[in-house]
Amino acid sequence: MSRIFLRHGIVLTIDDYDAYYPDGCIVIEHGKLIFVGEDAQHPGIHPEDSVLDMRGKLIMPGLINTHVHSHSPLFRNFGEDVPLQVWLNDIMWPAESHMTEEHAYYAALHTCLESISSGVTTFADQFYFADAVARAVEKSGLRAFLCSSIFENGKSERGQTVQTAADFVAAWKGRNPLITPGLGPHAPYSVSAEQWRSIVALSQTTHTLIHTHISETKTENRKNFAEKGESPTKWLESLGVFSCPTLAAHCIYLSDEDIAVFRNHNVHVSYNPVSNLKLVSGIMPYSKLKTAGVQISLGTDGAQSNNTLDLMQDLKLAVLIQKQKENDPAFFSVFDAVRLVTIEGAKALGLDSIIGTLEAGKQADLIALDIQQPHLQPLHTDSIQMLYTLLVYCASGKDVTDAMVQGTWLMRDREILTLDVHSVLHNTTDISGQLRKEAGLTGD
Repeated sequence: MSRIFLRHGIVLTIDDYDAYYPDGCIVIEHGKLIFVGEDAQHPGIHPEDSVLDMRGKLIMPGLINTHVHSHSPLFRNFGEDVPLQVWLNDIMWPAESHMTEEHAYYAALHTCLESISSGVTTFADQFYFADAVARAVEKSGLRAFLCSSIFENGKSERGQTVQTAADFVAAWKGRNPLITPGLGPHAPYSVSAEQWRSIVALSQTTHTLIHTHISETKTENRKNFAEKGESPTKWLESLGVFSCPTLAAHCIYLSDEDIAVFRNHNVHVSYNPVSNLKLVSGIMPYSKLKTAGVQISLGTDGAQSNNTLDLMQDLKLAVLIQKQKENDPAFFSVFDAVRLVTIEGAKALGLDSIIGTLEAGKQADLIALDIQQPHLQPLHTDSIQMLYTLLVYCASGKDVTDAMVQGTWLMRDREILTLDVHSVLHNTTDISGQLRKEAGLTGD
């Protein structure tokens, strides 16, 4: 099998030493990185090798979005300018109740399309119809953790959502190395204690991730204290949830005791700043979590509350609001920021030994950005800090030109190679309009 040589691009490895190569070379064989370094030191090209000139591009690890809802493009721009509970109870959940498995499949294709085009090569999803989502992800070539949604009163899938999730895990575990099935209990307030105990048992038996929402709003916390006498975090701890690998989204209203629970149980937190600001949910206590040693990554949440899935674009806001919160312009370095969407995302999913940095021996999940653009110039390649700064404060997903997962190109020179763009957009536009009518959301 021929090797792939990516030559003369700027290569950011995001490794522990922040190694970078202004005139870099990456060599890929059998889906893995076998060389990452200066172009002058590459291992030699054979006649059968594929050689690509990457001048004018910056190559880095593929982005990892640790919280998304794959159905969400169908509801983009629905329900603007309302509080979270109104948004959920009066708009989103009624609209979702009309969804079918076919709708979920096309919505997931759209999420994959948007992810690829904006540089996301791995995402963690939580939604119903996980089998349909998995088939869409498989078609796209992306890497994903797909956590089947569990509710006490399911809005889309009917019946026992714990059993549906168990069936999905059984069907997909080990089926495709790029797709990892998991469990997606929605939140402490929407899943019963009995269901949580079943989820814990299932996670322990199948060794699967639990992906949930915790303390997104003050209302959620007040409700939990009123009904259960303790915080959502302490209640989940009492049910044994954190004995399982757990990825918790939002985590805005955490006490010091809650944060200690997260640290002691190695709970992974997905920070979703744009969604949180739009719904005026609050600002996650990043400084407290980081100081305590809690592992943090970045998520977009869904396109219905973001309203895009552009993780790189979200990075700038993620940093700026924390600087403001701490009243400290030196807080939250660009080095920490870039790690949020690369190696820290990989750690959250237990994949840091295979993705998240560009190092020999890891899987070839990478992206390239076109740096020959006015908003990314002038570019000073002698400064690693300035290159990281470019990613955090200047770039967005629209600058991504190429995306690869496990050595396979999903996008080259902005052309999506695994999906029919026109077909995906046509289908989701039709479905979105249909759901809007069925939910009675037409007109202002």
